[in-house]
Amino acid sequence: MTILLVTACSKDKQAEHETYTCPMHPTVIADKPGTCPVCGMDLVRKAREGEEVKITEDVAKLLKSPNETVIASIKTIKPEYKSIEYSFEVTGIVTYDTRGLYTISSRVGGRLEKVNLKYVFQNVSKGQKVAEIYSPELVTAQRELLFLLTNDASNTSLIESAKSKLILLGMTEAQVSSIISRKEAMNSIAVYSNHNGYLIANNQQAPAINIASSSTTSSTGMNAMGSSSPSKTNETTQVSNELTREGIYVSAGQTLFTIVNSSSHRIELNVPSSQVGAVKKGSSVHLDFGNNEQEHATVDFVQPFFSEGEEFLKLRVITHKMDDVHIGHPVIGKLSAKSSETYWIPSDAIFDSGTEQLVFVKERGSFKPKKITIGIRTSGLVEVKSGLASSDEIAAQANYLIDSESFVKSK
Repeated sequence: MTILLVTACSKDKQAEHETYTCPMHPTVIADKPGTCPVCGMDLVRKAREGEEVKITEDVAKLLKSPNETVIASIKTIKPEYKSIEYSFEVTGIVTYDTRGLYTISSRVGGRLEKVNLKYVFQNVSKGQKVAEIYSPELVTAQRELLFLLTNDASNTSLIESAKSKLILLGMTEAQVSSIISRKEAMNSIAVYSNHNGYLIANNQQAPAINIASSSTTSSTGMNAMGSSSPSKTNETTQVSNELTREGIYVSAGQTLFTIVNSSSHRIELNVPSSQVGAVKKGSSVHLDFGNNEQEHATVDFVQPFFSEGEEFLKLRVITHKMDDVHIGHPVIGKLSAKSSETYWIPSDAIFDSGTEQLVFVKERGSFKPKKITIGIRTSGLVEVKSGLASSDEIAAQANYLIDSESFVKSK
């Protein structure tokens, strides 16, 4: 009886020393369970000295680092598997249409006595005299024809051969007739252009847009990496001053001038690799030249292109809009495409750490960060190429789950 009495007294003594407090207002103390008079929360018992706290599953989640799991109650969504139509913008530049690139060559060796084309982009007309050349070989061939006409006029076959030789050396039939009528050899022979267009330097490279500064922007103004800053076009036009000048000696077959036909231009557009498969030959493109000049055109050629460690598609579009459009003119193209069937989630559900893209997947009441691979961005939606399944529940607002003082660790 004595032992039972002592034990009961010790339990009553412990119960008398139990105190209860509010988790939000530690200054509220009570000796029995109840509610907080300040916030209305249930009072909890304060642990006695030396008492161990039982680690339950819920408590274990709270004890984990906030960069590994987050306890929160926010709206969740599931990725949608579908195909959508979207539009995106690309930057480009006006350059030469190489199908209209021609050369004027010298058929004989000699010295240029006169050059009529003086500067790059000078207009050239078909039949225009572009240079005069003195060639000992031409002078000798003319004298041979005149000698035959004077001393062997009945030898028509040999005379025709002499005429053909002059024509093969670059003279026109009118020039040959002029020699016969004048009975005098010409010291210099005029060279004429066979094409319309404008002059460029012989080793001049076509303008090209800088790959590093080329970016794709969606219809909502977001570029491929999710930045809202506008893309910058950095066109590089290398123009050489190395033109054919008077007084130089040329050899047979040497190019004197390079002429570009001015009836049409080529526009080259750079499309990032994320849009591979979205564009093909014949696709419609809306061109904006930035000076109130716009045009609807079609893609003429799709060329895979690799530069500076980045993969691009180079689209070629032929334009016949020549008013106020010059070589090196920057262009913005807008294309429409339809994506393949894949997972799509809102852009707000993605957290971009700078090196990777993360979503927060809900597992047993907590959210864990998970790395994903994204693709196209358009109209507030983002394509998820890998990392998610249709059954995954993810946080609709990823930024609400970020601890500003820790780094997110994904698994």
